[in-house]
Amino acid sequence: MKRFILIATIVMLFTGCSTSKLTGNNASEQLPQVIAANEMAALVRLRSIVTAEMSLQFESGGKYATLEELMEKGTLPNPSQGKLTGYRFDVKVKPNGFEATAVPEKFAVTGKRSFYVDESRVMHGADKGGLPASASDPTIQ
Repeated sequence: MKRFILIATIVMLFTGCSTSKLTGNNASEQLPQVIAANEMAALVRLRSIVTAEMSLQFESGGKYATLEELMEKGTLPNPSQGKLTGYRFDVKVKPNGFEATAVPEKFAVTGKRSFYVDESRVMHGADKGGLPASASDPTIQ
């Protein structure tokens, strides 16, 4: 059974489906490992957004872009139209910078922590009850 759950978790990571469908559990009984994997994938995606923003900023002489613009320009792949492994991503351009957030699609089911990063490249995150994180949240290494 443990091997099946491990395989189901790997399948979920690559397809974005819930392992509760694969194991017969209620969605409210999501495996802690699945939530942790979703959160890790969200952090990786935010780091990719930072890399894309820094690349664009260097090439364009200081301009930043929204998530949609980054994908249109080809500087960031679009595996899931702004969603990845149970998280919604948003990128807002602000004067001289950007703000990127990742919020669980279904709080406590697909993830518990929300994440935030901006042009400073410092990652922040906390359990926000499904609301977006901000620069005032604790930093994540």
